[in-house]
Amino acid sequence: MRKRTWGFVALAGLAALAIAQLAPPGGKARMTAEFDLAGTGWWVEDIEGGGVIDASHTTVHFFEQGRVAGDTGCNRYAGAVEIDGKSISFGPLAGTRRACAPALMDQETRFYQALERVARWKVADTGLLHLQDRHGNTVIRAWRVEEEMGSG
Repeated sequence: MRKRTWGFVALAGLAALAIAQLAPPGGKARMTAEFDLAGTGWWVEDIEGGGVIDASHTTVHFFEQGRVAGDTGCNRYAGAVEIDGKSISFGPLAGTRRACAPALMDQETRFYQALERVARWKVADTGLLHLQDRHGNTVIRAWRVEEEMGSG
């Protein structure tokens, strides 16, 4: 039994050493590669601190050539997006015009209003996308959809 215990301790020690080699000096691991939004899709989990309606499927998909499309939870939309480094701005967006439950219509309005205020973006260490206003306040937070996106 002692041999198994020491084997486990040795294995755990090697694993810790390997992880320490991956982390930068002085702290936790961070995303080091520059992140590109083109070709990614995101499920919105929060709009201006008010959350989103469960199963409403509010999404943002970034395509090549400055295109964006998604779902507000009620209607589909598409339009232009300009990304320059960490700066981002959404151009005119066109959407379908279905009538939905009042709560979904309210969420759609909040989503569009939040997009108008977006000026910066970042992907946090947690992997969440933060679309921020010009003061650095997160107005939309989303998690990544794990699928390849087309060219829009």
